[in-house]
Amino acid sequence: MAYLARAARRDSMVEAAATVVAREGLSAVTARAVASEFGGSQGQIHHHFASTDDLAADAWRRYADREVEAYQRAVADLDPYTALTLFFADLIGESGDEGHALARWAEAGAHAQIRGPVAISYVETLTQLTDVLTAVLSGVLSDATEARASAARLLMLGVGLAGITRITDDPPLPVRTVMLSAIRAEIN
Repeated sequence: MAYLARAARRDSMVEAAATVVAREGLSAVTARAVASEFGGSQGQIHHHFASTDDLAADAWRRYADREVEAYQRAVADLDPYTALTLFFADLIGESGDEGHALARWAEAGAHAQIRGPVAISYVETLTQLTDVLTAVLSGVLSDATEARASAARLLMLGVGLAGITRITDDPPLPVRTVMLSAIRAEIN
């Protein structure tokens, strides 16, 4: 790895860890995997981060920021129903890849329960995502408090359903039907 200033080297490690999150999930963020991704050593990671939990927290934040920004760009001119079905597409689509994108959020939630630094970044990014969905729902719900509550309900349901799809190929409930029903109920 070429010489980089301390801040730039740390940033390259976070970038590599975010790439690992996008490709394999938060569980795959280890010193070994990130060192391999950025072409450095595990020792460099331990020098820049107090723990792999701190690195994972920064990686999650970077990953989530990118996902949220991409969604905002994609829905800029869409009606609320279309914007919501796009957001929850991996749960309501016919792709056979149900829950993949939201499964990252479900996995991060599980890590947040046992890894303090991840919990902080998870709550921050969940709040950011709720804000984005609130803006989408503001197109059909005039009360800002109700739009935020609606966004939170849909997001928590979606993350929960995505979690179910991670642990079984045969969910106890029809994921697509439940999510579509919830979207319709919130926008009507």
